[in-house]
Amino acid sequence: MKKKLTLLCLMLACSLPIFAQNIFTAIQTNDIPGVKFLLNKSANVNVKDENGDTPLLAAVKNNQGRIMNLILQADVKVDYKDKEGYTALMIASKNGNAEMVDQLLHYYPNINNRNSNGATALMLAVNEGNTGVVKSLLEHGASTKIKDKQNKTAANYAKDAGKAEMLSLLNNTYPVTASLKNSGSYAIPFQ
Repeated sequence: MKKKLTLLCLMLACSLPIFAQNIFTAIQTNDIPGVKFLLNKSANVNVKDENGDTPLLAAVKNNQGRIMNLILQADVKVDYKDKEGYTALMIASKNGNAEMVDQLLHYYPNINNRNSNGATALMLAVNEGNTGVVKSLLEHGASTKIKDKQNKTAANYAKDAGKAEMLSLLNNTYPVTASLKNSGSYAIPFQ
């Protein structure tokens, strides 16, 4: 009996690290069960770490789509910015992660938010040559007229990099749609 109790205590002690960590550690180690547990225990999804990252920003920076989706199910502020002024949408756009961008767009982020250099998600996607992301942002109403602190628009970035296809996309008019959260239907946003 004593051996069984000792074994049970040992098993419990081994499982504690999953539950004893904070949400940032769970994200960093891609510990999906740990993130689920912490979210079920009402972990604050809008808390910031020493780098100014929220759990959502950390998941996007670590390219962890499954964890990002779990966090999005909580009462998360999708437009929180890190120390450089990047939102989750900006990071996913810059990284060319079209799946993350599309998922984030269902949560109504401010698509024209600017980072500390005045760049938008569209400018970051254009600069990195992420055509699919550029198309998605344009379809959801990203402005091509915004200028950054260097007085450059997204079209200027495409032109400077010699990205003719990207420049063509930016100069064409795309039908604007905004997805309705969790519904799959679309509506034209207020202009």
